[in-house]
Amino acid sequence: MTPVQIYSSAVFALVLVGVSFRRRPKIHIPIMLSAFALDLGSVVFLQIQRRAVQKAASKPTPILLVHISFALASLILYAAMTATGTRLARTGLGRGTHRVLAAIFLVCRAGTWVTSFFVV
Repeated sequence: MTPVQIYSSAVFALVLVGVSFRRRPKIHIPIMLSAFALDLGSVVFLQIQRRAVQKAASKPTPILLVHISFALASLILYAAMTATGTRLARTGLGRGTHRVLAAIFLVCRAGTWVTSFFVV
């Protein structure tokens, strides 16, 4: 496992811990926001260190395209869940939407993690 994969695994584990505390918002919210920040940090790191966007744009392999799709969807869903989660925490509204987004997010984040082992 590369250092980036170890980092990604730790962030994914943090997400799972956050999900396990979903009924305790005072714990769930900071953990999930931390996971979002750490994932965003890894995107910035990969761009600076490996020029990830340029590499993906040059000659992407099919698995790299799948990986990028999962990763991009995960980042978009983090933002959507932050919005719906904030609304839920403040007003109590939107729990169903937040849950649906969370389920889709977990599939995408797991897909990002799995495909990272096949991207060279």
